[in-house]
Amino acid sequence: MSNAQKTPKSTLEVLRGAVEALLTIAGQKQNELADGIGLSDYAVSRRQSRRPEARSPWSFDEADAIARHFGMPTLTLLAGAEAACEAYASSRRTTVTRLLADRNEQSATVKEPDSPAAPAAAASPEPQSSEPEAAAVEDVTQLPDPEPCVLCQLPATTALEGFPQHVSADECAAAADAARPQEAPAESDGDQETDRREPASTPEPDTAQRPHPARERRPSRPRQERSDTKDTAVAFLRRNIHDALEQHNGDLEAAQAFLVRKAIPHAMELLDLTRRSGRYDIVAFPFLPDILRKPTKDKPDQIWEARPKWSRAWDSLPPGAHTVDELDINGAYLSALKTHLPLGELAHSEGPIDTLKLRRSGFHYVTPGEWKHEHLPNPLGARDEDGPLWIGEPTLRQLNRAASEKYGRLCEPPQIHESWTSGSTEHLLEYARAALAEVRAEAIANDDAVALEYVKAMYSKLVSTMGDSNFNRDLHRPDWVHIIRSAAFSNLWEKAFKADAAGLHVVGLRDTDGLHLIGDWRAARGAQGRLLFPEGRGLPEVKLKNQRIITIGSEA
Repeated sequence: MSNAQKTPKSTLEVLRGAVEALLTIAGQKQNELADGIGLSDYAVSRRQSRRPEARSPWSFDEADAIARHFGMPTLTLLAGAEAACEAYASSRRTTVTRLLADRNEQSATVKEPDSPAAPAAAASPEPQSSEPEAAAVEDVTQLPDPEPCVLCQLPATTALEGFPQHVSADECAAAADAARPQEAPAESDGDQETDRREPASTPEPDTAQRPHPARERRPSRPRQERSDTKDTAVAFLRRNIHDALEQHNGDLEAAQAFLVRKAIPHAMELLDLTRRSGRYDIVAFPFLPDILRKPTKDKPDQIWEARPKWSRAWDSLPPGAHTVDELDINGAYLSALKTHLPLGELAHSEGPIDTLKLRRSGFHYVTPGEWKHEHLPNPLGARDEDGPLWIGEPTLRQLNRAASEKYGRLCEPPQIHESWTSGSTEHLLEYARAALAEVRAEAIANDDAVALEYVKAMYSKLVSTMGDSNFNRDLHRPDWVHIIRSAAFSNLWEKAFKADAAGLHVVGLRDTDGLHLIGDWRAARGAQGRLLFPEGRGLPEVKLKNQRIITIGSEA
């Protein structure tokens, strides 16, 4: 006790404690606080996180907003939980004790129908089969045996779309609280310590019933159709553009500069908006294995993204003069947002793993097969040394496709030694991607440079700052950055492979969007008869950036 008094809490710790206490006596949740102070749900969740490595600090402006939300001076809020709760109760002409009693009565009323001893439940079972519960049963399936949750990796007895998962953040927190004493048991301090801890482990029936109220509350956030979610996101982007032009009195340059500066916070708002109707909440700050941690500020982590930087040997081309067309792939990173992203924390496994069958995604330590083809670039990109390496999910799947019969068995499949993976979905960023793509298409059709640069800044800055960046403190997913980049590089390799299969000569690959070809690429068609490279500014189209003529036997 004396040690705790000698180490006073920091102002941020006092503020977090006050916010948590106020939410309790006010009967509010973090999403209600987020709406009240103008932040996203995940931003509030991060600031109130119990894990020190996942926390971000409250700002002074946010503290002022919290004080206004609960109706008290900021200094009273910063005075601590006790003073803040008393001020909140006083503003409602009641006491803290009375507020807590009201909350307990409300929670008891919610649990009463689920109690097996309640006479009302035995006499009239019909009210229990209410509409919310029917929706919950439709969404949630029971697992025969507990499996690790894709979000928190703790045992879960329920599944959503086949993925083991707790159905709410409250259940993840409850599972973490239940697991904490087992992971770090306190040293015994005699019979008193044993007697003090025994009551906490006895009420097993209540613990087993704890998920049911959460399932009933789940339908309170109604699920939207995809078109509704996309239309809402598109309206959000259009409104931002309109407001910027109005704010700057129609000055296009000033409005564009303003929107580009706001690209990161707007992208995070768009992400939050498009996930409100989703099945999975974004885990903004998961545990990261050492392979994703930079050893120093200036050195990269261990993941190889397979960035292409390849030029074909001229002596492998037919003799004569050739026109090299340098094509630019439109919106490479925007298209790459549709890729299999890990949902929660990455879990370790040894040996081979079938991520397609298990619907998982992550990173793999592999020994790749030998690449012997001069007419095509290696899917591993410009690598200077041989041996095993860590690669992302898109690169692994690209190597497996290249080793398949459909691709002519270009190489041996990679040998997987170990992996860090999580349950995954290809649609986590799909609504945001679709909304950005639609506004981008509108901007091109209307020759709207302001909207076009705004969209480009949003998706490019989202990808570049969602990892280790001081410009985006609301999301820390370096695993997503690697996977999205690898997906962009994999998409470029796919275009090169299809061009070669159509009879074109591939002579160069550059970064995410540079494809250099020899031949009539405008007429090239794929296996299904579709044009491989339609020309234009749309996402499925390409632009001709440059042309140069080379003669075999001389330098290009």
